[in-house]
Parts: sequence; C-alpha cells; structure tokens
Amino acid sequence: MNNFAAKLAQAVGLTPPQNSAAPPRATGHAEPVSAPVPIRAVSSIAASRPSPAPSAAALGGVPFPNQAQRTAFDALLRARGWAPPEDIAAQLAALDAPWGRLQLAIGETRKNQSANYHAHLADIASRTAAGDSTVKAEDSWTREDWQDDADERCRVFKSKCKEIEAQAWELAKPVLEAKADAVDALADWLEAEARPRFEQLHVAFHPPAYTLLARKYAQELRSGGLRTVGKPTAMIESL
Repeated sequence: MNNFAAKLAQAVGLTPPQNSAAPPRATGHAEPVSAPVPIRAVSSIAASRPSPAPSAAALGGVPFPNQAQRTAFDALLRARGWAPPEDIAAQLAALDAPWGRLQLAIGETRKNQSANYHAHLADIASRTAAGDSTVKAEDSWTREDWQDDADERCRVFKSKCKEIEAQAWELAKPVLEAKADAVDALADWLEAEARPRFEQLHVAFHPPAYTLLARKYAQELRSGGLRTVGKPTAMIESL
C-alpha cells in the first residue's frame, strides 16, 4: 500500500493491508500508475469503472462511519476541490431567527400560564372592588382554560418550528446529494489507486475497507441519515 492509502486508512481508523513490505518489481517493469479521477466527473467514472460499485444491499454489513471518519473523508474532499455552495450557510442562518423566537415563545408560554391565570383573577377582583359592573358579564376562565390555551399555543408554535426545519432540509438536501456524489467519486479514485497492486500480484481485486466505508458514507448522505432536527444551522456540520 502506498503512503497515501496508508495515511487514509490510519485517518479513518482502519487497519491497512500488510503488503507494504512487498519486494519491489524487477528493473525494467514500470509500475502502473492510475491517474487521479476528477472529483466532479461522476458519470464518466461510473462508465469507466472496471467493476460495478457495491449495491446498497452489499454494503449492509459495512458500518456507518463515525464522526472522526466523516471528518477525515471531508478533509479529503476539500483537498480534492469539493466544497458546498458559499451561500448555503447564510441561507440556513436566516432561518435561525424565526425558529429561535418560536422556541422562546414556547418556553415563555409554559412558564407564564399559571401567572397569567392568577393575574386574570387579580384583575377581576380589582375591577369588582372598583365597582366595575362589566366584570359580571365576562366569562372568567378557569385554571384548566388557561392550561388548554397554553397547550394550544405551544402546539401551533411547535408546528411552525417543524415547517422551518423542513425548509432547512429542502435547502440542505441537494447539497448533501451532491456531496454524496463527490464521496462516491473519491471512493472510485481510491479504488483505482489500489487496483494496480492486485493486478501486479494476480490477485482478485477486493475494494479496500476504507473505500467501502466511503461508499457507506455516501449512502448515509443520500438517505437523510444526517438530517438534523432543531436549529437550522445545526445542518451546517453535515454539509
């Protein structure tokens, strides 16, 4: 395994195959070298791949990468020129303010429902003492009425929060899908880099563990497995 592949395996926490001590080729036999595959050329990669990429079912036994492994793959993507749209963070941040106001309103409603009930009673008592006869015509809410009102307000506030979170997901989803394509392209490139050694030794090719992990990462990105619930900008880390 060359230095790049060994470093990658170490970065994502996988043990590289122990073939680094293999003897060098005899003089006069050039080592085949695979040229780097452009990270954005996804369709051409799929067309020229010597063997098909593993299906989703074939990746069933491969674990999803942990956060340290995702970070290592993300660093490789950036090194190879991939980046999310520059304005995506600002678009998500713009949704934080209304989402935050609704969350604050939920907390205030829960905290103040009892105080509102007692303030209502105190107002009725003060107006009655002052001789305000209109108090008798008013429908005085019970404690349960105030509780029901608070519950209904919170339900509506939470529903609006979910609408905003759905907007954030619609912004993030196409970026995550584009990132998944880039991760698959990265896996293709890593496999192309590893393949010559198998061919040199006349060994049937098996994708290295770290390329399978990369494809599992792409699957996770496409499936919505990294979708967050809550503050819209929480999605930025996955992007």
